[in-house]
Amino acid sequence: MKFIVANNDSIIKNFRRVMRIFLIILFIGKSVNCFGADSVHVVRQNETLSQIANKYGVSMSAIQVLNNISNPNLLFAGKKLKIPIGSTKEIDYTVKKGDSLGSIANRFKIKLSILASRNKISRPDLIKIGQKLIIPLDDTKKVETNLLSSSTLKSLSSIRPKTGKWKKIIVHHSATPTDDAVNMHNVHKARGMKNGLAYHFVISNGSRKAYDGEVYIGNRWKSQLDGGHVKKQNLNKTCIGICLIGNFELRAPTAKQMNSLEGLCEYLMRRCSISKSQITTHKIIHPGHTACPGKYFSISKLLNRLNP
Repeated sequence: MKFIVANNDSIIKNFRRVMRIFLIILFIGKSVNCFGADSVHVVRQNETLSQIANKYGVSMSAIQVLNNISNPNLLFAGKKLKIPIGSTKEIDYTVKKGDSLGSIANRFKIKLSILASRNKISRPDLIKIGQKLIIPLDDTKKVETNLLSSSTLKSLSSIRPKTGKWKKIIVHHSATPTDDAVNMHNVHKARGMKNGLAYHFVISNGSRKAYDGEVYIGNRWKSQLDGGHVKKQNLNKTCIGICLIGNFELRAPTAKQMNSLEGLCEYLMRRCSISKSQITTHKIIHPGHTACPGKYFSISKLLNRLNP
């Protein structure tokens, strides 16, 4: 009887040991299934979705869909984001109110015909809210970040830049803590500038009538006119002028201003075939003549944020 009891104890102990090993393996397996496909990134102060996407070599749109982010400008420090890792070529998307197949294709930077073909859609105008779509992605390249508002993008898309005219982008500051594009237009016109506002674009810091990060498209861009933002007229003929409201000798531009500047530069680079190396500042163009856009504006940090 003693031998049998001892043998039973051994069996029970061995059984418990096997079960523990089994449970550990099961837990590890579940952990891999839950977390193996995605990584988790904690957003840092002033970090943009563009920078995060570039860091992991994935598309910004894929991160937006995976984390249900409708506005990439509304990130906050400490937010945990799931990052798709691996060779994912497609993601799922649910059609929302206000979506069209064209707007979805534009958001993910793919051709409408490819999106329609992949989802076997013969009538692109007949998609429905709640409809499931498969979005083909190209993970072999970094996708341009959509940091501009839909209304700004719509306005920009209605303007056709003159082919071959624009060679550089020059960044300025207003050197005033508060201002707005309309007031600047009036001031410049009073100074004798026939076309008023010297810049093609103005990005607000939230002072006066505009919201922080709002992009004002000047008539010089709408009508494809030469700028009036630098001393040399030959540069005004080929350089796009972007002015950020604020005095950056005293403080840095706001995070929203930098997001809009990044988005606008990305758009202009793509639309006008301008390389990142051709984005500069007023001070670099005219050394010793001006401090614009101030010591608290870093051109190197802007360039690091842009796609090649």
